[in-house]
Amino acid sequence: MQEQQQGQPPPLTAPPSSSGAPAAGAAAAADAAAGGGADVGAVRVAVGQMTACGDQAVNLEVCGRLAQDAAAAGCAALFLPECFAFIGDSPAQSLAAAQPLGGPLMAAYRQLARTHGLWLSLGGFQEVGPDPQHIYNTHVVVDDRGEVAAVYRKIHLFDVDVPNGPLLMESRTTAPGREAVVVDSPAGRLGLTTCYDLRFPELFAHLAWERGAQVLAVPSAFTVVTGAAHWEVLLRARAIECQAYVVAAAQAGRHNAKRESYGHAIIVDPWGSVIARLSDPAATGIATAELQLGPGGLLAAVRGRMPCRQHRAAGRAAYAPGA
Repeated sequence: MQEQQQGQPPPLTAPPSSSGAPAAGAAAAADAAAGGGADVGAVRVAVGQMTACGDQAVNLEVCGRLAQDAAAAGCAALFLPECFAFIGDSPAQSLAAAQPLGGPLMAAYRQLARTHGLWLSLGGFQEVGPDPQHIYNTHVVVDDRGEVAAVYRKIHLFDVDVPNGPLLMESRTTAPGREAVVVDSPAGRLGLTTCYDLRFPELFAHLAWERGAQVLAVPSAFTVVTGAAHWEVLLRARAIECQAYVVAAAQAGRHNAKRESYGHAIIVDPWGSVIARLSDPAATGIATAELQLGPGGLLAAVRGRMPCRQHRAAGRAAYAPGA
């Protein structure tokens, strides 16, 4: 066994203790090395899971119960899944259900945030698109006053013939977004993504290392086949490689005769450990966790002990010249 050198930190075989985070004198340097982000200390958040249907009023009532539960648990933010407001049984129904962000449906969710004093991550809202044949799949962040704080339109569209599953061609009725988005919140600096974006690590690296995201929001409606094979391993991989918290809200169960979702909403910490999940992976409800985002927390400890951002910047000249 190789003897540990005097004065050197122990090997990284377990999550670094938050007590091993940078001392106050080094906090500013550590924050700069990590790409910035909001210094909000420790904050409790909730990840939501539900089985949306084709009735917008019913879905709003379910989301209201989840918001009430999150507020009662002392959470600063609730993360809801993709298609939280509507899941129909045909693309034509989704087109017909679309509304502008200034319309009455989003106004109802803004009131929900205001009523419960919660920030809401509303992932996958059917927003009126650029032409009558296309909508946007839009991730909206609403603050605790009911104001829209950020809007991200899903970039990567799910055009896949799932083995032993459905043929889904999202681009037939959805237009892609063109901009990556981060937003500062009481739950840290959020990097916004939606569902299929999870398979594109370049987007997550950009949000974390170039835009300073501390928490990566991944609202989803994974199919049962792809979820069983890839859901948790991809989420944990994004958390590990970005050294960030990942909050992955999920649709679960059977929505209609044509569609079923995997569920398993989870929160993953920057070491890749799952720190919150529902006891029933198909139930409607929330799971909560404390995110340690301050200079003395787990995020700073992980990034300080293994400075991937600096190493990435130094190495990119070899494989991404000019980037």
